[in-house]
Amino acid sequence: MRVKSDLADLQIKLGGIRREGDELVVDSAPESSIDARIRVDASEACGILDKMLRSGAVWGFLLRLPFARRIKAARSRRKRVPAAPGTNAEASASVAHDNPAWRARRESTGLNKPW
Repeated sequence: MRVKSDLADLQIKLGGIRREGDELVVDSAPESSIDARIRVDASEACGILDKMLRSGAVWGFLLRLPFARRIKAARSRRKRVPAAPGTNAEASASVAHDNPAWRARRESTGLNKPW
């Protein structure tokens, strides 16, 4: 998914999704332009679902989804490098400076540089 604002233009891909207590936690994939963790509580999830179910745009999108072309699916797949034995793979994947794809994207886009 692409997030555009006056401050940034980010390409965020979803990585892992899990539940922690009463929250849904979504982590970005290593090839995202920024290392992110999104936490959604129950009230926010209900609000999102309510807005989506009432939106004609969402229903139109979902109906057309089976016919959509998958343009970047084959190109964006990367080989996963197994974590070293005895390390916490999830913790190391979420650290931005250990993520070469994130570091390369940040350097090429000027992210976190004064503009």
